[in-house]
Amino acid sequence: MSLLLSRGIPSQSSKFKILYSNYRNLASHAYVPPSIHPSSSSPSSSSISSIPKEATMSTPDLNPDQRKLVDSIIRVDQAGELGANWIYRGQKWAMDLKGDKVTSKQVEEMWENERHHLTTLSHLQVQHRARPTLLYPLWQVMAFSLGAGTGLMSKEAAMACTEAVETVIGEHYDDQLNSLQPLLSPADGSAPHPSLPLMAKILEEFRDDELEHLDTAVEEGAQKAPGHSLLSAIIGAGCKVAIKVCEKV
Repeated sequence: MSLLLSRGIPSQSSKFKILYSNYRNLASHAYVPPSIHPSSSSPSSSSISSIPKEATMSTPDLNPDQRKLVDSIIRVDQAGELGANWIYRGQKWAMDLKGDKVTSKQVEEMWENERHHLTTLSHLQVQHRARPTLLYPLWQVMAFSLGAGTGLMSKEAAMACTEAVETVIGEHYDDQLNSLQPLLSPADGSAPHPSLPLMAKILEEFRDDELEHLDTAVEEGAQKAPGHSLLSAIIGAGCKVAIKVCEKV
């Protein structure tokens, strides 16, 4: 059973998932320009209007350890979303090259989601003045190679790649949410800076998106890929190493 199902969200068709994501409460839409916000009748719009301006336009006064944590979270996630964008770019290139229009469209749908994630995290990086990773060019080359390589192997291998990556990323978002808890509930009983609960909601949203991608990959045959266990282990280990490196560099 996939991680998505274990969260109590039923597996659905790709079309339903898109509709679901459009109408659920998207905290990340707080960073979407007003001219392209969802319709005012959608649930997300009423939630966005209640977010104070300082939540998206200022950064909290934190002690050095807390600032280090926030900087690390943003840096790692921005780098991770950059990597995801280039993995899907590589997979789509491979599927287009092979003439597999169906899989290419599926990859494009997940890639569109990752583009939104990267845009939001870029806003967070500027807002909180977090240092981006110094290894952007390296991650681009490695991620595109991984996506293109597995895509050229087979559709199942590409989906196994997505399954492995999203499993690690989903678990990592959970770890980050746990590490943020002391900042969300200060020991002195004071209210946290509004940008911190918003950041937590965005991390939850992105975690759920990644687990939807994981579920899609399983549905599309990830576990039927030749050498699935070995492929997943190698890719998963690589993702964990990349996370550790980005926390520092």
